[in-house]
Amino acid sequence: MAYEFRVDENGFLSPGAILEQPNLVIEELIVPEWGGGKIRLKQLSAKERDDFESSMVQVTRNGRQKLNNENFRARLVQLAVVNEDGSPMFTKHDIKTLGNLPAAGLQRVYNKVNEMSAFSDEDLKELEEDFDDDRTDGSSSV
Repeated sequence: MAYEFRVDENGFLSPGAILEQPNLVIEELIVPEWGGGKIRLKQLSAKERDDFESSMVQVTRNGRQKLNNENFRARLVQLAVVNEDGSPMFTKHDIKTLGNLPAAGLQRVYNKVNEMSAFSDEDLKELEEDFDDDRTDGSSSV
């Protein structure tokens, strides 16, 4: 399901049409690995996606940046699974438990969230390349 943005007679969007805040898309997903029941997934907003990507960066004590990919699938799933009213089903306290679920089911949900929120394999590869553990912040020590 896509948003319906209004356009003028020349096919252009107005600022109001762009800035209206339509509800994010919510889709149902059957997860056979979790007993065959359905869950609801919401499309992430641009801010939620940016916040998730930012959470992938960890600054060490010496100021270096490294990739924080610990439980990243569970962290993304936690953001996207919602109740009937659109409220989050899980809290950050549930991430560890979600991460301990069998990988196949979590991967199915993760893949659907990626599809709905326009994540790609290239996005993750780009993050991994940007945060090589040997990379420094560009400063030198004397």
